[in-house]
Amino acid sequence: MTSLQTQIEAYAFRALLAHLRSRTDVQNIDLMNLSGFCRNCCAKWTLLGAQKVGFPMTYDEATEYVYGEPYSEWKKKHQAKATEEQMAAFNANQHLHAKHDGLDMDKAKSSNGGAASGMAPIVSGELSEVCCTPADALIGGGVVGGGQSCERVAASAAGGVRVGVLTTSDRAFAGVYADESGPTVVRAITEYASASGAFTITNVHTALVPDDEAAVEAALRDLSSKCDLVLTTGGTGCAPRDITPEATSRVISRHIPGLPEAIRAATSIVEPRAALSRALAGVADSGAFILNLPGAPSAAKQCLAVALPLLPRLLQTLAESS
Repeated sequence: MTSLQTQIEAYAFRALLAHLRSRTDVQNIDLMNLSGFCRNCCAKWTLLGAQKVGFPMTYDEATEYVYGEPYSEWKKKHQAKATEEQMAAFNANQHLHAKHDGLDMDKAKSSNGGAASGMAPIVSGELSEVCCTPADALIGGGVVGGGQSCERVAASAAGGVRVGVLTTSDRAFAGVYADESGPTVVRAITEYASASGAFTITNVHTALVPDDEAAVEAALRDLSSKCDLVLTTGGTGCAPRDITPEATSRVISRHIPGLPEAIRAATSIVEPRAALSRALAGVADSGAFILNLPGAPSAAKQCLAVALPLLPRLLQTLAESS
């Protein structure tokens, strides 16, 4: 599928969701009785798509993406009790209801009650111009569709990947609050590797340092000496203490500007401030690939949604040249 086709189809889906958000008067059971699918079906298709490409997402995150708010809150505001006539039509037409074959709900259990999915949000007001089966009732199936991609075959030949995750934050380092972005990045990369089969992670090394250029540089040199892939989170903005790009530039010997440029282009469509990111990417003297990510967990996941599909081929190329 071409990139332009994907963008066109993505626009159409976002427009559909925006229109459904505007029509809160239309109940899910009405949609089911008329067309055999509802908002929850859209959430399950979103979740299934995430599982097929190995992007970590819970069902709560998928529903929040579709509804624009936690599903529990939407139900309180807009969902009415189904009438006997509605339920009779629903039961009579169950054989025509949408299917979600291959959706693995065991992988989508939420432990945090819903959170940002890390996907680009729907732009408010982007309207189009022109009660589904409970999630817990679904039986898990295969996560990834048949056939290995070229990227997966290439990455498999490279062997295991050693991953390093570096969090740079004055307040997290001082214990003012717990580091959430580092664990989010670790979870995202490990779940992607496991679900997609694109590569195998053999070790994960983590570090937490303050926003100090010397400390960040030292941590990067240490991680890049024992890792194949190093992901940093935090310190990529324009504030005086945002010095991660400066420290990174001291460690990488070959810049790969296309990846952070692609991330900025994709994320700034719906969040203009993403264009202010000074994140870098490149290869260290050790051969490790380093990529800067933002400090907010949801923003880091959104950037990883762009970067993750490109990493298998990149890691394979670096492994072949080492």
